[in-house]
Amino acid sequence: MEQLRCKACGFIINENRLGDICPACGVPRSAFEPYKENISKKRKTILGLNLHPIAVHFPQAFVTIIPPFILLGVAVNPVLGHDLLITVKIAAMLMPFTVAAAFICGLIDGKTRFKRLTTPYLKRKISAASVLLVLSAAMAVVAYLYGTEYPGRLILLLLSLGCIACEIFLAEIGKTLISAKLPG
Repeated sequence: MEQLRCKACGFIINENRLGDICPACGVPRSAFEPYKENISKKRKTILGLNLHPIAVHFPQAFVTIIPPFILLGVAVNPVLGHDLLITVKIAAMLMPFTVAAAFICGLIDGKTRFKRLTTPYLKRKISAASVLLVLSAAMAVVAYLYGTEYPGRLILLLLSLGCIACEIFLAEIGKTLISAKLPG
């Protein structure tokens, strides 16, 4: 099955799945050229599992519910507020495990794509992911020690906003690397 690459945007698709236009950017089919992947079958298989892109969504889901749940937890009726704050505590305590899993998958993905982890972008990602791991561990400790009562909820809110900033930074770099890989 032959693969084609869009000359306009670089999108790669199997020839039999391509319609009249590029599904990514909308240029006509005539803008496509034959494409051959030049990486080993083993590396292609590992990258095809999409472990890192999938694993990244778990910590993103946890950290993005924490700020609104904290704010809602103190603004709504006490019964619902209590339930929301319990959810915050559970999410905060699970966060470091999901970040660690995403971090490990990121190391595997980076090593598979670039054969080393010392490229400039990967060093930045590893640094930011390390900060995210520390912040998420701090969230778990705060949730365990203070719960979601004041000052715990304020600290959790601030730490979760720091985690969100790290995740945005990681996503900005990650989206530029998603289709990059060394040949061989």
